[in-house]
Amino acid sequence: MTGFRNALIGGMLSVWAGALGAEDFALVLSNRNYDRAPTARDAAEAAGFVRALEAAGFTVISGENWTSGTMREAAGRVQAALENGSAERLIFVLSGHFAAGPGDGWLLGREARAISALTAGDAGLSLAAMMQMAAQRPGQAVVMLVPGGGGLPLGFGLQTGAGAPEVPQGVTLLEGDAGSLQRVLRDTILQESDRPMAALREDAPRGVTVRGFLPQDRAFLSAKQAGGAATPQVEVGEFAYWSAVRDIGSAEAIETYLTRYPSGRFAGEAQRMLAELREAPLRRAEETEAALALSRDARREIQRNLSLLGFDPRGIDGVFGRGSRAAIAAFQRAGGEQETGFLTTDQIRRLQREADRRAAELEEEARQRRVEEERRDRAYWSSTGNSEDEQGLRAYLSRYPDGLYADVARARLDAIEEQRRRTLATEMRQDWDRTRQADTVEAYQEFLRRYPRSELAESARARIDELQGEDRNRGQIEADKAEESRVANNPIARLVIEQKLATIGFDPGPVDGTFSRETRRAIRQFQRTSSLPVTGFVSQTTMVRLLAAGRGG
Repeated sequence: MTGFRNALIGGMLSVWAGALGAEDFALVLSNRNYDRAPTARDAAEAAGFVRALEAAGFTVISGENWTSGTMREAAGRVQAALENGSAERLIFVLSGHFAAGPGDGWLLGREARAISALTAGDAGLSLAAMMQMAAQRPGQAVVMLVPGGGGLPLGFGLQTGAGAPEVPQGVTLLEGDAGSLQRVLRDTILQESDRPMAALREDAPRGVTVRGFLPQDRAFLSAKQAGGAATPQVEVGEFAYWSAVRDIGSAEAIETYLTRYPSGRFAGEAQRMLAELREAPLRRAEETEAALALSRDARREIQRNLSLLGFDPRGIDGVFGRGSRAAIAAFQRAGGEQETGFLTTDQIRRLQREADRRAAELEEEARQRRVEEERRDRAYWSSTGNSEDEQGLRAYLSRYPDGLYADVARARLDAIEEQRRRTLATEMRQDWDRTRQADTVEAYQEFLRRYPRSELAESARARIDELQGEDRNRGQIEADKAEESRVANNPIARLVIEQKLATIGFDPGPVDGTFSRETRRAIRQFQRTSSLPVTGFVSQTTMVRLLAAGRGG
């Protein structure tokens, strides 16, 4: 950006230096009489324009009924003045027969006859070239066009009139009849006043069209102070600076202008252009994704893949909301791509490949953890729980609540508990049954308070430990339970989960779409081997990992 800024500043200095001591130039060309074509009856009398311009201090180059070559020579004199820095403000008055083609228009010389798009350039003065000449003095150039009327025969590719010339930045274009434009020139443009040029939009005479640059805060002659002294060159500099910025058209160039002129004349337009440049890639990206016509199932798969790779879409529902867009942008950023939040075909394929690779890695990690966990499980059972000892059985369940031998251990403990229950006095046995039915920490604590040395005291303490462990994990359990209500909220989804659990080696009990005690245990086992929070409920992460299991290999 520094290089760009320096280049512009250097250009501005040359413009300002050349403007010192410069004159105002006017070019008035009016062709009414043609050698072999009808008279341009509506063409202007040059004298009226010349008198007004000379009275305002302009150096005027004028001519009537000139050939195209003579007109080009006169325009060349103005261009020479521009190049040597002796021309400041510019006014061009062009009148006569005009012809317009697809890319340009021409004021035709007096020799013009039966021309076409192939010969118009030789028979006239290019309006596009005159506009570009005027653009060399942005904010200080006015072009007036006075059509001379129809009647000139034109060949292919041409139409009568000046057409719609492109108006460069900083140039004012007026088109209308000679009388009306003379009044505008005399009473508005050449008057030193506080009335801004923008008033022409409302005040222009009927039939006069006004296009291009119309400042809201100054008249045309306010570009010079009283006595002919040049205004501070910063104004001229801003116009030239902005003209260069528009030609470059990059965001960097526009930002440079806004840094230099934060409240400048073109700040609003600069902000709009900058916003359009920044939004254009997003619009293109959105259109590209829309053209893919992704189905809802395809979007769900994308959301699952994003989640699998650690980019949380905030839901797997087949709807790309804020969460999904943010996850897509994060995926793009991680891949060194432009962050649009919208996907291309190549990105979807890359996402699938990376998700498949990650699924395979996670599956292998889970397999290794499961093998090691089962090895330790068997070893601990052999050393501690395989006996009929109550303490050993409880130690095993404390470490492996969903272990390979958990059902065996619980069955043995239930048998021990039932045997002891039968030996209790009637009142204590009834209290124990009520405590088991309540199954709360408070109920077991109350039983222990009343019967601290009961044969079932150890059972009560063990159950308190289990319940308190669940309470410590209550927040995660409730969160996963809430997510399960969204991601597995119908029998079909639950059936798929049970089938998947069974396929990868976790016994969910009957595969019927109903989550039983066995299903909850299988879910916990899967979560434990997958290093996920162990809750027994299917969170979004659990669902993603479960559905991904087996697809990588």
